[in-house]
Amino acid sequence: MNFASFQALVIQSVRDPAAAARFLLALDLPRQTLWMALTLVAVLNTLMFSLSNLVTPTTSPIPGIFDTPIVYLGFVLGGLVLVVLSLFWTGRALGGVGRLEDILVLVVWLQGLRVLVQALVILLMVTFPLLSALVVLAAGVIGLWILAHFVDQAHRFGSLARSAGVLIAGFLAMVLGLSLFLSLIGARVIGV
Repeated sequence: MNFASFQALVIQSVRDPAAAARFLLALDLPRQTLWMALTLVAVLNTLMFSLSNLVTPTTSPIPGIFDTPIVYLGFVLGGLVLVVLSLFWTGRALGGVGRLEDILVLVVWLQGLRVLVQALVILLMVTFPLLSALVVLAAGVIGLWILAHFVDQAHRFGSLARSAGVLIAGFLAMVLGLSLFLSLIGARVIGV
């Protein structure tokens, strides 16, 4: 993929996310490649987060956890795996037919777009701080719009309402799973 086609796919992801999803799904990339790509976008996300902290240092809401890049990487990678699995299983539970690879390729692409937005935000934090906040807000809304279309295409629902149902159910499943996990490891003991 050359730069022009990459740029066209980025634009298409915003303008017509369903068509972009169909293109990405048609690539039919192997699962092993997609897991490596997921790890790569997690590393890039961590680099952008660390660079952002260098540009505008902030105090972490949970001291010690997000201050170390390798720990942050673990949280990002674990979170992405949870997102992929929850979108896959909740989509299947709601009648979707998507494969794990379908969800993986779309989540990897969406996270790649997020890294691009993070780079833009870092640049804007230095030059136009107020504009950077607006870009973050717009990217969040557009990201949900893209994700809804991506889930719809991956599971072949033909309905954004069902796709939104998967997003809501997947979010609730992740919260429940995380709560159970934290209770098992004794989060109350460590004060979380």
